Amino acid sequence: MKKYNINAAMLVAAFLSSPTFAAAPVSDVTMMGSNASGGQQSSSDVNARLEQLTRLLETRNKMQVRLQSQVDQLSQELNQVKGTNEVLNHKLEQVEERQRNLYQLIDELDKPSASSPKATEPVDTGVQTDDKVAYQKAVDLVLINKDFDQAITAFEAFIIDYPQSSYMANSYYWLGQLLYKEKKREDARAAFLTVAEKYPDSNKRSDSLYKIGFIDEYLGNIQSAKAFYTKVVNEFPDSSAAELSKKRLEVF
Repeated sequence: MKKYNINAAMLVAAFLSSPTFAAAPVSDVTMMGSNASGGQQSSSDVNARLEQLTRLLETRNKMQVRLQSQVDQLSQELNQVKGTNEVLNHKLEQVEERQRNLYQLIDELDKPSASSPKATEPVDTGVQTDDKVAYQKAVDLVLINKDFDQAITAFEAFIIDYPQSSYMANSYYWLGQLLYKEKKREDARAAFLTVAEKYPDSNKRSDSLYKIGFIDEYLGNIQSAKAFYTKVVNEFPDSSAAELSKKRLEVF
């Protein structure tokens, strides 16, 4: 029994004294210390990198928000510019349409012979009175001679010489036409206004009211023009002047 214990003790002593056994604990302790230090160092680096990435993400997010805000603002400004352009284009179209209509109407006013003399003249009784002769000479200066300056003088003289003539309303109407042709628009307006106010039963009242409105529109007196156009439509709804007045009212 003792012999067995002695042998066992000798074996244990020999094993403990061997190089392999002696070196192993020292080596293991060193490696363990190294692994623990390395683990602490890696964790610190990871945390630092995470913090750096977090800051980069926050910076990028801020930049994205700022850029998106700028994009939204530019988009809003672009929409405003587009809206402004649409409004300007619409107004330009209205101006062009108005200009075309004005040119057309100017052509109408520049043609005093377009109206049939029979439709504008008082009933011919066949009696050659002085006022009728004078009136016919003035009309001939327009329709035959095309001498508009002399025609203006002739109608002005007729108005002075024959204030009670039945041709007075027509004389003022012709005078308005001729004055307008000479671009004396305010004088023409005064002649047409005389027809409209002083001779309300004249068959040229509707045309005179319309042409007053047209002249006012040309001169920029829009409210007055609208008032005269409306008067034509209300008083003479079935007349050609009313049709023209309706077209002009649609422009405003």
